[in-house]
Amino acid sequence: MKIPNALVHALTPLIAGVSSMRRRAIPPQLAIMEMATGIWPAMMLRAFVKSGIADRLAQGAASSDQVANDLSLHAPSVRRVLRFLAGYDVVRATGEKFELTEIGRCATSNDVASVADFLSYVGEPWQLVPWTDLDETLRTGKSAFDLTYGSGFFDYVKQHPEVAGVFDRAMNDVAKLHAAAIAEAYDFSAASPVADIGGGSGLVLHAILSRYPKIRGVLSDLPAAVEKARAKLADFAGRVEFVPGDFFESVPSVQTYVLTHILHDWDDERSLKLLRAIGRSIEPNGHVLIAEALAEDDPNVWSAASLTDAQMLTMLTGRERTRTEYTQLLRQAGFAVKRIIPTSAAESIIVCAPV
Repeated sequence: MKIPNALVHALTPLIAGVSSMRRRAIPPQLAIMEMATGIWPAMMLRAFVKSGIADRLAQGAASSDQVANDLSLHAPSVRRVLRFLAGYDVVRATGEKFELTEIGRCATSNDVASVADFLSYVGEPWQLVPWTDLDETLRTGKSAFDLTYGSGFFDYVKQHPEVAGVFDRAMNDVAKLHAAAIAEAYDFSAASPVADIGGGSGLVLHAILSRYPKIRGVLSDLPAAVEKARAKLADFAGRVEFVPGDFFESVPSVQTYVLTHILHDWDDERSLKLLRAIGRSIEPNGHVLIAEALAEDDPNVWSAASLTDAQMLTMLTGRERTRTEYTQLLRQAGFAVKRIIPTSAAESIIVCAPV
């Protein structure tokens, strides 16, 4: 049964509140130590994926000895990993055998809901090491990644193709979740043409064009990204235009703009530059849809944006923003917020228009 978007968003703070109550109920030392060991489940999941165990269990339930034999792994170690993940409902133990749960199937490479590439990405050394310099970020204001590697993350990616490949595949896993949610939450039937600014591989635009067969789309991004998107959007020949370029300088002139996880990558100065470029190009009566995870105005209220904001602080120069902060930023760029639409994913859609 599909849960309505509004109910998903209503339940999220309730669940977070229950977790908060539990933390206050247990000894404070245990509560903070549980937070400190959060990396351990992440690394167990990475090993589960990279060793091939997840894909092996996708073929059917098996004992740890069978899995180890099939993959030439150390059987006692395999059993310990599977026992650990059973406690997180990733696998389920039935007698001596382990089988994947619905959650666990997302760790396999061929499942329609696979996020296996993302699970591998979070444990990459270049992803983990900068966190050890986060205390220096507090002293200097520079991103921990820059302090660790001597360059910004996106510059580093350009110089290391293997890193770019891992990052792109992981972001595709993330995009698969919010692409469908965005296409479902907003009525694009009268929004043509729709320009996906910084659209990357085209997953969001693909979801929109698939759901609304009568509208046209434009994908605008750097030349290398546009070339990758051509393959993803090949089925929409005649309905989609590709516009390579730097969105800080200019964007295509259309009715509707979609910015998904773009503004959170940048500080206010760069974000305003992009928004003003859109303001110069937007067609009369046009709208801008900004899809981001919104931080809560009340710091005591947990949100998924708190997690990604920590990532932004460590890896990039951007940040997650609250509803109030987005309203203020958009006002500076000459836009007014019309409404905010929740989606079934972590993102909400801020619908705005030129003042």
